[in-house]
Amino acid sequence: MDFKADTLILNGCHRAFGGGYEDGNRTGCLRGTRESVLDEIEHWTEDFCKSPVFWLNGLAGTGKTTIAQTVAERVFADGRLGASFFCSRGVEDRSNLQLIFPTLAFQLA
Repeated sequence: MDFKADTLILNGCHRAFGGGYEDGNRTGCLRGTRESVLDEIEHWTEDFCKSPVFWLNGLAGTGKTTIAQTVAERVFADGRLGASFFCSRGVEDRSNLQLIFPTLAFQLA
């Protein structure tokens, strides 16, 4: 296949639109806040001997999405972000769990 055909196939894939870190009205952490967890995640992104999954958990409203936004912005700025997906209850295709992996696969392709 040629590039044009590949692009047509990819564009026809069922995926969420606007679910990446740059979409929506999320903001990152305020400068100087959450530094310990951000440093921990930064070290994790650089250590390929660690688990391939970093599990960020906590109660609702404790800043998990804000931390994830900050990390995504930083790794994108470093040219290391492959793909991102931020769920959103208020947006139909970003609240559909079946669209997470197809969306990430599309971004990676």
